[in-house]
Amino acid sequence: MGFVEAARTTDIPDGEMRSFSIAGKPILISCFEGKYYAIGGRCTHMGGELAKGKLDGKIVSCPRHGARFDVTTGECISGPKIGMIKLKTNNVPAYEVKVEDNSIKVNL
Repeated sequence: MGFVEAARTTDIPDGEMRSFSIAGKPILISCFEGKYYAIGGRCTHMGGELAKGKLDGKIVSCPRHGARFDVTTGECISGPKIGMIKLKTNNVPAYEVKVEDNSIKVNL
């Protein structure tokens, strides 16, 4: 599919994230230290919307069970916790991003 325009740089200030649907895929775009990143927008544990979670630096926490993902790589930093049980989950996909003028483009 190649690079698809997803947003404008003015849509996502540094330290924030936004959810987009691109070609039917939920994508989370974040800005960390002035650079834009795109990962899958749903937690790999039970599909929680990561955009509804909390962004702390470059780590987003799923609002459902607290799984944490690195927005720069999609890597799962820690799995979900349900009661006293800590589970493992998969990484979310990461997508290449480029910025042209004010346009954020994601490579699907």
